[in-house]
Amino acid sequence: MSDALPSNRPTVRESVMSLCNSHARRQFVDVINHFPDEVGYILERYGSIWIHEHQVMELKLTACERLNYHQTHSLPVLAEIKLLGETHLSDGSIEENSGLGKAIRYFIKHYVGLSCFCRISGVKLDNNQIEAMLKIVVRDRKNAMFHKTLLGATIGDVITSMIATGSEAGINVFEYFTLLQREQDKVKTNPENYLPWNYLEHSNI
Repeated sequence: MSDALPSNRPTVRESVMSLCNSHARRQFVDVINHFPDEVGYILERYGSIWIHEHQVMELKLTACERLNYHQTHSLPVLAEIKLLGETHLSDGSIEENSGLGKAIRYFIKHYVGLSCFCRISGVKLDNNQIEAMLKIVVRDRKNAMFHKTLLGATIGDVITSMIATGSEAGINVFEYFTLLQREQDKVKTNPENYLPWNYLEHSNI
């Protein structure tokens, strides 16, 4: 899954290419001030597919059940938005090259990839979670300009990785780092005991 940039498409082999609905939704959000009525309705309808996903999670449906649920509830919403956009463009009520016209054309052009979660089991609605993780790497790359030496940059990379891993493990990273320094001899002897997801079992806390 990715956005629709050509540079993100695989070149090594053929694969299923699902596209991020948050990127498509953002196309409409960016022009809502210029087209409040039209975009407001589209965003209201578009937002319902995330409501459906939350309902899937609450019901703890299996992947197959989730697929059936989205086919029943979300696919008609996507089809409605596509038809609405096609109607606006064909009757000239929205200029094709306007901001909203471009958002509609983006949605129509990439409809197959955007609706992939309604056709293939396990496909996500959006790529938000992974992009949030990637931003950690991007931020570290930007901050790397302020490292004085290559060694300093390497240490910064390690620390960034540990922070990200600790956050994913759901621990208090500050307390974790403090413990690693306080019990550094034990950490060196048995580092596997001080991995973020099991250090509490082996520390003196």
